[in-house]
Amino acid sequence: MSWRTIVLAWAVLAVVGCSTASGPTGTVTGTYTQVGGPSGAPDVPLSGTVSFRASDGSTPRMSSDTHGKFAGQLPPGTYTVTAKSSLVNDGTSTCSQSLTTRVQAGKTVSLTLICAIP
Repeated sequence: MSWRTIVLAWAVLAVVGCSTASGPTGTVTGTYTQVGGPSGAPDVPLSGTVSFRASDGSTPRMSSDTHGKFAGQLPPGTYTVTAKSSLVNDGTSTCSQSLTTRVQAGKTVSLTLICAIP
């Protein structure tokens, strides 16, 4: 093996090692549920998209599954959280009460997003 091959291998390893460092994160878990509707209607878990708007304007998203559950990692910060589901208004508008949450590195925050149907 030539010295050039060894140097190239070290350079590739250095770049790969640097690119995987992403900084501290916190965990976000929660549920997205539809409540209300006709009298006696049960609460319905919603699959959809949960959006986390950060103070810098970025908006990371997570998907809720058919049981309304979602989970993921976010950088520390304060986020305004909303959700949409294709099961409500064809997914064209937000169907949740806006929440504000704070994510801290190494901690877990649990959220409940409600889509209230009159």
